[in-house]
Amino acid sequence: MVELLAAMSVMVVGLLAVFTMFESGIIAVRNAGHTTTAAVLADSEMEKLRAVKYESIGLANAAVDAADTVYKGDTAYTVGGSGTTSLSGALTASATSMQVASSASFPSTNGYRVKIDYEIVRITAGAGTTTWTITRGVDGTVATTHSSSVPVAILQRVDVAACGTAPCTTLVPTKLVTGADGRKYRVDTYATWAEVMNQSGASGRAVKLMTIVVRDQVSPYRVWARVASTFDQATGT
Repeated sequence: MVELLAAMSVMVVGLLAVFTMFESGIIAVRNAGHTTTAAVLADSEMEKLRAVKYESIGLANAAVDAADTVYKGDTAYTVGGSGTTSLSGALTASATSMQVASSASFPSTNGYRVKIDYEIVRITAGAGTTTWTITRGVDGTVATTHSSSVPVAILQRVDVAACGTAPCTTLVPTKLVTGADGRKYRVDTYATWAEVMNQSGASGRAVKLMTIVVRDQVSPYRVWARVASTFDQATGT
């Protein structure tokens, strides 16, 4: 009887080990399936963006501001404008340089965008100083005059108005999409500005950086897939 009990105990330990192995294998296979499905969804969303006109690629700031903490907690998320200053002198409609009160909260590399009243300008030289060389009327805005002391704010997001009047966007920060496995996934879209640089580190024109993050619907902090791609105005893609 003692020998029988000992043999049964050894067998139970072995069966438990085999059961644990099979359970781990099932979880690994299931997670791999989720990852594969999520990757397909992410690639599909990116392909949809490649079929959209360049000027319509972006997100409405109001929609991004209303996103939840999961969306805003991602590394791809950026605030609407973390740098602010003001003009230290009036700016005419034809001026190609501007004076600001401070550049302390702005990037030290050229190529970023700022908003003055309703005009968007691009900083092409002078980053890190208080005298900026600028390109006027960027992203369809109109070059106009601006008074001294008018606020100047950096634009880190690609802000495009929600449809309807073109150019506009139908993109939303967060949506639910059903995968090929019949499971729903949360798809988050991020639109920010990035700089093109050559091998020596010299900056060029700005491009739109689109990031797609596919999350678990039930546990949205779990990321199944992430893809990113830049879109260049020169090529339209």
